[in-house]
Amino acid sequence: MKTARNSGSDDYVCKHAWDEDMFVQCGGDGIVIGKNPYRTAFFEAFPNKPSCFLRGEGATIEEAEQACWDKYQKVLTCDHEMERRNRTDGYGYCKHCSYSSMVFEPLTKCCKCSVPTAHAKDKDGKWYCKKHERIIPRIKRPGSFFSGRDEGRAAPRRPRKIKKRLKNAAIVMFGRQNIFGKITFSVSVIDSVKMKCDGYQMSLLFREQERKLLRGKS
Repeated sequence: MKTARNSGSDDYVCKHAWDEDMFVQCGGDGIVIGKNPYRTAFFEAFPNKPSCFLRGEGATIEEAEQACWDKYQKVLTCDHEMERRNRTDGYGYCKHCSYSSMVFEPLTKCCKCSVPTAHAKDKDGKWYCKKHERIIPRIKRPGSFFSGRDEGRAAPRRPRKIKKRLKNAAIVMFGRQNIFGKITFSVSVIDSVKMKCDGYQMSLLFREQERKLLRGKS
């Protein structure tokens, strides 16, 4: 049977027949940041066909896997009626199931050649296609998600309380599993932050308001 990477423990043996080339991961005590934070077991799957992200939650990893599997089966049989939901980058969401992916042409256009693109944006809000990204003035290049800086110029700082909240959550959750060390962050396109410590990984998902705060937007 396929196994899923289990944060802070041995790999979890899946109960369902996930494709062998599909990445899956889980955890018995994840945390979801929000107005009312909560801990939950979770199971996450990254199917290739169709390409999307699925997450299930439950009292146990088994329940979380079942919830994720049910979503996956609905994705496979759904006719997918997609909508943008106020996004302009081409990413769409199905109205009937959990499927979401890049399915539309971006509504934004390159400021140099007018080709529809959501590839790169400068600090003035102007978009650039892949071909013209190289001509973005260095002083106008956006910084990384957490660093808040680019080459030679400071960008707006992320709210300290949000970064501190993230770090404290990671310290507590890794500490519960006797994992200590330097904590690093990475951001995915599925609106989550992955925290790593001593080779172990924890995934945090954020609601729209948290994502805006983390990016320094009101």
